[in-house]
Amino acid sequence: MACMSADEVAQLLMETDDEIDEAGMELSLDDSEFEIDSDEEKSSDEFSPETATSSDEAEHFSGRGRPRMHGVRTRGGRGHRVWTRDGRTSVSPNRGIRGVPRRVTRPRPSQRFPTPVYIWTDGEQEPPVFTFTKTPGLKRPAEGISPGKYFELLLTDELVDLMVTETNRYANAEIAKQRPLLRESRLWAWKDTDAAEMKKFLGLLIHMGPNNLPTLEHYWTNDPLYKTEVYGKSMGRNRFQLLLRFWHFSDNSQNSEDRLIKIRPLLDYFDKTMREVYYPKQDLCIDESMVLWRGRLLFRQYIKNKRHKYGVKPYELCESDGMVLKIVIYSGTSVDDDLHLGQSAAVVLHLMSDFLDKGHLLYTDNYYNSVGLTKALTDRSTYLCGTLRFDRKENPKDVVQKKLEKGEHCWKRSGPVVVCKWRDKRDVLTITNMHNMEMVNVTNRNQKVSQKPNIVRDYNNGMSGIDQSDQMLSYYFALRKTIRWYKKIGLHGLEIMLFNAHMMYNESVGEQMRMLRFREKVTLHLLGNVDLQPTLTEGPPAETFHHLVGVPLTEKKERPTKPCRQCTKNGRRRETRYICPVCPEKPALCVDPCFKVYHVL
Repeated sequence: MACMSADEVAQLLMETDDEIDEAGMELSLDDSEFEIDSDEEKSSDEFSPETATSSDEAEHFSGRGRPRMHGVRTRGGRGHRVWTRDGRTSVSPNRGIRGVPRRVTRPRPSQRFPTPVYIWTDGEQEPPVFTFTKTPGLKRPAEGISPGKYFELLLTDELVDLMVTETNRYANAEIAKQRPLLRESRLWAWKDTDAAEMKKFLGLLIHMGPNNLPTLEHYWTNDPLYKTEVYGKSMGRNRFQLLLRFWHFSDNSQNSEDRLIKIRPLLDYFDKTMREVYYPKQDLCIDESMVLWRGRLLFRQYIKNKRHKYGVKPYELCESDGMVLKIVIYSGTSVDDDLHLGQSAAVVLHLMSDFLDKGHLLYTDNYYNSVGLTKALTDRSTYLCGTLRFDRKENPKDVVQKKLEKGEHCWKRSGPVVVCKWRDKRDVLTITNMHNMEMVNVTNRNQKVSQKPNIVRDYNNGMSGIDQSDQMLSYYFALRKTIRWYKKIGLHGLEIMLFNAHMMYNESVGEQMRMLRFREKVTLHLLGNVDLQPTLTEGPPAETFHHLVGVPLTEKKERPTKPCRQCTKNGRRRETRYICPVCPEKPALCVDPCFKVYHVL
């Protein structure tokens, strides 16, 4: 078979447009769109019938044999064959056009953007000096010193009004879809909510965290084992369930390709409010959390070392003591990668966009770190310290491949970037732009002293923010089972606001109030003027004065008697006609002296 040029292939395809339309396929004729297997590249002389040196090679080009495909996808091995060799496209004449591949393999990102070359040395060099130029703390003081006022720094009227508006809009739209309603439907009772009722609804949701009952109905039951009056006095059960059903954060009528459109207003509000209210300390960290969700969801994730292994994965920027500053939720789509450093590095730069060029110190783990990211943060006056994966392309091969005994270490430097490998129970690879490599003594919780690189010591001290926030949220998390994933994210955001307000309160007031007590005070603040005094049951006053009455009559005895309880205790048998009706057991007692001895001694 003679090789055909790209122009000849184009002419052939133009003549068979109708067949291509039936197949529903597209073919790009740009030779650069095809990807060649580099390990099978050969010279152009090997692929012409004139230079074939054997019958097998001649059959390869005669159409009787099947030519091998390189870098393209076909449908089931049938139909038209298209491939490239040194910029040329060939077509098999004995196959129909219906087998044109639907998609052509495109170059990988690493092929589109070549990896920079770094020069690694053993030379000593002082790390760059970045001065922290901001004053951490509250930018806007609270209107009072109560926990409720600090919570209102984050849960402002703007957010409450947003929930009220979108909840009413969604409820009315859903009820309109379901008309005519069934006679017994609860939707007949729906009426638009307002800000005061929405605050009570959020207060009850928060209180369900520490007060965990088996089902939602148990919070309104009259069973003395579960009865809690605060719920019934604040809101009816049916009304609460209707609000929970229609709780919403965005307008469903907006057409958008954003997979997080249902919670996008809430995420934007959180980021904006934290920027306006609080500026963090110098030490920051980035890690991923997990919100439990086992239902069907396009961007559900699995992380094996998390408490909840399946769910929605938010990337969180935190202080090293746990306060959450910014959230990006993974939805399966790409973050803008202007520097071509990869998606993990793009997440870091997006979360840090408001805190670059200010001298912050960032701790991240090996999922995010790379030499390119460290260089980029150095150019933006930001320190980076963390672990590093061994398979990153920019890593110094001498460090990665070196064999070490336990306790040994080695390192290389490229400008301000230092990559260090240390052998503990296993090899640990770290990266930094803020250290000169040295071994330091570290004391663990058992008061045992060991030597570690200073990079590892600082990383362990600074990377605890996400774990601390997750731990604090897990104690009293008001997570309810629901079939709407965005409601869980909304409740997770509410819990983070509560946790942040608790930390702001303790830092500003100087009082180390426990999280449980803080939640209780915030709940009372949101419930407002609900009368929480215990309800007194009407009925006759209970008898408290002990006295004697006659033993009740029976059918067999007109003057019944019973053995005296006190005499029996003393080893004597004596009958009496009187009992004490106030004592729980109603004991039979002699008038004197057993009645007095029984009640006094």
